[in-house]
Amino acid sequence: MTNNPVEQAIRPSTLIRKNSLFAKSIRGAQASAIYYSLVETAKLNHLNIYKYFKYLFDKLPNRNGEDIEAYLPWAEQVQSECHQ
Repeated sequence: MTNNPVEQAIRPSTLIRKNSLFAKSIRGAQASAIYYSLVETAKLNHLNIYKYFKYLFDKLPNRNGEDIEAYLPWAEQVQSECHQ
């Protein structure tokens, strides 16, 4: 019996916690937390991370009053353009 799958599943959160110790500022730590949250949520929604961030960087600056919910990983448009 092994718990290797469980150890692999929690490894990202452990690495994030370790890396957050070296943030230069509170805002830097918050930015890292947002980034890691988006990455992990995108993974859970089976998105290609590169495509998802490219989508965000292309679309977010030009949004005209559109709700931010439309850009989260589970949004239908995001799913159709960024799915693996």
